[in-house]
Amino acid sequence: MALDGIRMPDGCYADGTWELNVHVTDLNRDVTLRVTGEVHIGGVMLKLVEKLGKL
Repeated sequence: MALDGIRMPDGCYADGTWELNVHVTDLNRDVTLRVTGEVHIGGVMLKLVEKLGKL
């Protein structure tokens, strides 16, 4: 996946995003989402459901 932003010396991108780790207890699964501060909780839930559908 190509990201816009500056690649840092450690290989990470400075693009205003971060990884959000979520544990879904009913499924006993850990999911990592890449989010920004502009994403509202509904958007986070949608990303979570979409990612769980691919697992």
